[in-house]
This record gives sequence, C-alpha cells and structure tokens, in this order.
Amino acid sequence: MTSTDTSTGFPGWNPTGARRPSPSAGHAAAVESAAEQRTDELVDLVERSRSGCHESYRRLVELHQDRIYRFCLGWVGNVEDAQEICQDTFVKAYSALPRARSAEHFSAWIYRIARNHCHDHHRSRRQRNASRNRPLHPDDGDRFVSPSHAPDETAVRSERWGQLEAGIASLPVPLREVLILCGIEGLSHEECSGILSCSRRAVEGRLYRARTQLSEWLERKSG
Repeated sequence: MTSTDTSTGFPGWNPTGARRPSPSAGHAAAVESAAEQRTDELVDLVERSRSGCHESYRRLVELHQDRIYRFCLGWVGNVEDAQEICQDTFVKAYSALPRARSAEHFSAWIYRIARNHCHDHHRSRRQRNASRNRPLHPDDGDRFVSPSHAPDETAVRSERWGQLEAGIASLPVPLREVLILCGIEGLSHEECSGILSCSRRAVEGRLYRARTQLSEWLERKSG
C-alpha cells in the first residue's frame, strides 16, 4: 500500500504520465472476454480502494485519467481548467468512493462527477466573465499529432484541429458532450446514456444533431 499524494489529496494523479492501452484487434469473442476481464479488474480495484488501498486507487486513476481529461478539455476548451477539473474529479471520487453504489459502474460514475464539475466551472466562468481561455493545441492530451509527423504535416493538422475544436465549442452543451463521449472517446450509446442520465434514443438523436451541426459549421467556415 502506498501513501496518498499530498499535493492532490489522492493517489495516482499524474497529468503528463498516463498511458493509453493499445486498442484490441481481436474478434468479437476476444473483445467481449477482454471487456469482462476489465470489468472484473475494475470491481476488484474499486473494492480494494474502498478498503483504503491507495495503490488500487492509483491504478483506477491510471485507467481513467486520459479519458476524463480529454472529456474535460473538450468541454471547457482550456488546458489549465481541464487539468484542474480532472484533478478535482478524482479528488471528489476518492472521498466519495465509500458511498458509491456500484463498483461495476465506476467508469460511468466518474464521468458524471467530471460532467458536474464541468457544469459548475461553466456557470462560475460565466458569472465572473473569465477570459483565461487559450485555444486547444493538437498535442494537448497526446492524441491528435504524433511526434513522427513532418513539420508541414503537423501545421496542417494543427490548423484542421483548430477549426474542429472551434466547431465543437460552438455546439450547445448537450450536443457537445455527446459528441465528445461517443464521437471522440468512442463510448457506446448505452454507456453514454448512463453517464448523461438519458435514454439511448436521446443519445442517438443528440449525436446525429451534433454531427450535422458540426458538419454545417465546418462547411460555412471552409466556404
């Protein structure tokens, strides 16, 4: 068992050192088996974390940190704010873990905490009329530009991502968060409906409208 990180109040927070698992290339049965194993691992980690095992919670943070950070980044459009909200999310989850209803739904639960923090941040920023935003960069979250890209290709990708980021930011919040969860993070409609507390049909409708509006926005900007 390891000690709690005194700088954050919970074990495992590392905004620059998280690792993304490699995507599975197996057939459907292998994917299903891997998903079941991952669920079992999550349940075990949650139960151990509830019992005070800091190393188990550190592992939970590692498994979710990248996705939660990208969700917050897409939601608030500001790197510093996204890092702060992501950290606050895991602090809140750590303190509330003993009261969490189901270990099996930890992933959806942590997304909901992040979403609530994003909503609070949005309301607070509107109230104080903050102007701290800086545009997203493709390197933020280590997702959009590979270090192997040539400088000219990186510049093109950077420009395209800047347009895409602005288009996503222009969407109404209900459409934006569905697009981030399903379109960018690759969550299923069922998972998304659990996070957003709405029906699967509502998720499908919002996702369709989000993609349509984003496409129309990009068309107007490119025309």
